[in-house]
Amino acid sequence: MARRKIPYNKRATTYEEQITILRRHGVVISDEAKAKEYLADIGYYRLGFYLYPFELTYPHLDNRRQHNVKPGTCIEDVVALYYFDIDLRNILNKYLSRIEVAIRTTIVYELSNKYKSNPTWFVDSNVVSANFIRKFPGEAYRSIRNKLPIQRHHSKYTGQFAPAWKTMEYMTLGNLEVLYDSLVWDRDKRLISSHFKELAIETFKSYLTALREVRNACAHGNLLFGMTLSSGIRTGEACASFNGNDNQTFKGALRVIDYLLRQVSVNRANDMWREIYKATDLLYQKTPSMRPIVENQTGIIVPEKSAFRRGIEAIVSKIVKFRRKKHR
Repeated sequence: MARRKIPYNKRATTYEEQITILRRHGVVISDEAKAKEYLADIGYYRLGFYLYPFELTYPHLDNRRQHNVKPGTCIEDVVALYYFDIDLRNILNKYLSRIEVAIRTTIVYELSNKYKSNPTWFVDSNVVSANFIRKFPGEAYRSIRNKLPIQRHHSKYTGQFAPAWKTMEYMTLGNLEVLYDSLVWDRDKRLISSHFKELAIETFKSYLTALREVRNACAHGNLLFGMTLSSGIRTGEACASFNGNDNQTFKGALRVIDYLLRQVSVNRANDMWREIYKATDLLYQKTPSMRPIVENQTGIIVPEKSAFRRGIEAIVSKIVKFRRKKHR
């Protein structure tokens, strides 16, 4: 039975009122001027998403919760989590781009060479579904046609569409996901998914969905913490099993990103984790209480440094400080 709707009666609040509300929920604010800066920079509503992991009832969040936080939660803790989320998005964005380019290149190369006599195979009913062909001109090609290389193509050649290797350069990851799903023949789908360690078709499709949703979150500044995927990630090469609902969270999506990136370049995957560990370790140095929150939300476990490595870093730090002092 549908839940009975009620009128929305909340009103806008000033920074002073927002600080009062935060304190009422248990958030420690020792510097009101700084708190106002945070609220002006981030926004009360957006900051509220990063309060979730600090709530007493977390992770059980429903419409009846009181928003009260754990004792000792400072506004600086919440802001630190916010900035870490930004760092994580920035790190992932460039590696997601590498995966996207690899997927695009694989589709273009394999199917363009398979259907050599038809450079616009992506609108051929023998290759893709009629529904995709019907929607493609308005939903995808309209914006693609505005790209200068495509305009130049159409000024020189006949035909409604530019060839796949030109057109698909400007297709979004979402477009590529729909195209893959619209391929008529499973053998064509396997031709693509086999480049990623013989992934099953349905598994590869679920990976594409997770990839696209995280990519969109990174590109548009949406939250990674607490994000819920539209559909669950299928078990497979990247995730043989899941704990609870991890297959619908960022934690599961990060495993997919790691897996696909390793099929593109093991070195790049290692680079990604080095950057993630560095950003996470920096967060822990500033706010040690963040460790259980980050581990629970992301599955990121920063490896413990060996005694030898800690010793080397301490020596390097002393040398740097000595040189700075010497040149003052």
